[in-house]
Amino acid sequence: MQILTTLSTFSQSLLLFPILLLLCCTTASGFGSMGPISAAFGQNGFFCAIDASGKQNVICWAKNSFSSSPSSSSASAYLNNIPAMAALSGGEGFLCGILANTSQAYCWSSNSSGIDLVPSIYQTTAYSHIAAGKNHVCAIRGSYYSDHDSGIVDCWEIVKKSNNYLSSKQSTLFYNQSISNFVFKKVVSGEGFSCGGLREGGVVCWGPNSASLGVSNISENYVVLASGRSSLCGISEISNEVKCWGDSGSYVAPPIGIKFVSLTAGANHFCGIRGDNHGVECWGIFNLSSVPKGSGFMAIASSDFVTCGIREDDLVLDCWLVNSPSPPDYDPPLELCSPGLCTPGPCSTGQFAYNASILNEPDLTSLCIRKDLKICSPCGSNCSEGFFLSSSCSENADRACTACSLCQNSSCWDVCRLQSSQKMDQKHWNHLRRLVLIIGSSISGLLFILIGWCLLPCKRTTQKVEGTKRHFNSCMGKPKLETDPIADLQPPLSVAPCPGMAQIFRLSELKDATNGFKEFNELGRGNLSGDFESDVYNFGIVLLEILSGRKAYDRDYMPPSIVEWAVPLIKQGKAAAIIDRYVALPRNVEPLLKLADLAEVAVRENPSERPTMSDVASRLEQIFKDGLIL
Repeated sequence: MQILTTLSTFSQSLLLFPILLLLCCTTASGFGSMGPISAAFGQNGFFCAIDASGKQNVICWAKNSFSSSPSSSSASAYLNNIPAMAALSGGEGFLCGILANTSQAYCWSSNSSGIDLVPSIYQTTAYSHIAAGKNHVCAIRGSYYSDHDSGIVDCWEIVKKSNNYLSSKQSTLFYNQSISNFVFKKVVSGEGFSCGGLREGGVVCWGPNSASLGVSNISENYVVLASGRSSLCGISEISNEVKCWGDSGSYVAPPIGIKFVSLTAGANHFCGIRGDNHGVECWGIFNLSSVPKGSGFMAIASSDFVTCGIREDDLVLDCWLVNSPSPPDYDPPLELCSPGLCTPGPCSTGQFAYNASILNEPDLTSLCIRKDLKICSPCGSNCSEGFFLSSSCSENADRACTACSLCQNSSCWDVCRLQSSQKMDQKHWNHLRRLVLIIGSSISGLLFILIGWCLLPCKRTTQKVEGTKRHFNSCMGKPKLETDPIADLQPPLSVAPCPGMAQIFRLSELKDATNGFKEFNELGRGNLSGDFESDVYNFGIVLLEILSGRKAYDRDYMPPSIVEWAVPLIKQGKAAAIIDRYVALPRNVEPLLKLADLAEVAVRENPSERPTMSDVASRLEQIFKDGLIL
């Protein structure tokens, strides 16, 4: 039945959504809601995410940060001097966040890293929520980690100078007396407008472009809001379905009947994480085939035309284009990122507290900067196609999904499209028996042909060398060699062995090849010789080449030596930065990082610090046992 299921799956056709408009010349911006990952938009766009180290550090990567400059290392994807963050939100060419230690707002751009773009009058104010729009920012007053998650709103403008550097000023367009009277629980900003969820319920919008959204008299609560260039979408607190307002051209036909837990917006598209299997659904102008299938995500964010997400099974970053079949320009570093925002208090119904122990990182007990904080993530209720639900969501763990190939009882047969033996009719049994008979007969016939093909040359060879004492007694078993005391004095015979037969060497040949069986020629003994030329050292070089896709010495890179480039990154705990991003990654990347650690010790300058070849073999065996999937 597994064969039939595979054929059935293969026969399903792929539907490609046509690209209706040429968007490359459009100067549009999209804006996402606050989260652990966010994007800045426009020509100077970049992505940032909160890492999973427990320190809430920020990882950033820019367009073509890995491919356009081969002379720079992967570490160039990091922006320097960015403090630890509790949450992120992106505008055009800049990102804002809430500082993890003080709850103060902090904004920065890629060309002014380390410079705070928040006006001085607001720099000492604590905020519980922040939202960056195209050229303005709004934030809700209040401590981020307090139980009181509502307050009044402050807004300021981001001003672009002639040299593309950014500055800020107090807002006259996004703040008025009526807005100052509202108390908000959440806020989101777009192009020329901001919208917020009120503490008493409902949504209100303000700003010069807010009237075009058509948002008025909304009393329903929305758990998530996300804004595009001229549109707004939200997830209903009652139904968990999506509702949108504004320019329908930027959110063509939002999905009906699907429950969501997260939203993000690009230039002309929206994407959301489904509540059942945590898969991604997108609507608007996008390429359906580019959206990942079979992978669940914990958080997602969009720039103009690229969406990046944090995978739920391993917390690795994944990016895809929404309107082009080409590879994404935003090539993220292979780092583990936070699956959500750190918050105080217990998790709500339908959520679970993320357990850091499943990452198998030594000494990592929490992904939050404070031990009293936790990440409350939405539970999944189902699994992606090809997986079945093996356990339900609990207080400290999400639902578990297991591959259908491991389905062994009736509890998963229906989900995996299998049928029990009691339900299989005689026709299927006859078909299966016939299939086994055909395959068995074919294999038997092929085996007889191979035996005959092997025996015939052996017989001819034996006849040609008849009269000598050196010949094979058997072709199908282990060859037996009859020796002659003076045979070693004769030149080797040109005897063609049977296909697949090992070549036989005389003792004198082996003695010459090993310089009299000298110990330093023994394999493995080389290290004894010293929002650089030892066997172990050479093996380490090969391992680094395989992991990174780089040559051992390449003048197109700086430094050109793969050891001088890779070893410092591995020692700094950034082994993920050397992994070749152009090779399909396994779902579990932890073994790759362990291989990088093994390569680092193998290429150490001091030979006495390198492991023996037997140690290397043991560690490799253990890595494969731990689940390395090539």
